Amino acid sequence: MSKLRIIYIASLVILGVLIAFTIFRPMVAGEKYSEVQKEQLLEREGEWIIQFVIINHEGRDQKYTINVLVSEKSYTDTMLIPDGAKSSYTFHIRHNTITDGDVSFAIYKEGEATPFEQITYYLK
Repeated sequence: MSKLRIIYIASLVILGVLIAFTIFRPMVAGEKYSEVQKEQLLEREGEWIIQFVIINHEGRDQKYTINVLVSEKSYTDTMLIPDGAKSSYTFHIRHNTITDGDVSFAIYKEGEATPFEQITYYLK
């Protein structure tokens, strides 16, 4: 076999490996994450109800902290979600407790200083 043919076959193998990595590697790296879905804002008689679902794809049980800021009053809730599970979070806000109209949620993973999700509602 000539050297040119060996180089050609080796380059095709390397090209095939690179293509396989570009297709399959992002899927492997993206498995561990948390996300918030199904955000809902409902208005009922005298109150607003805010609901959302947190989904845990971290590869382990994960504790979450939810900080809520309503008219400069702060509320904190924590929840433990098993790996691969999802959990619904519901927060009730009475109409008479809103002064500036802003309601903010920040959702943190345990041990992290930066929230992975922030949600702000402007209620009047």
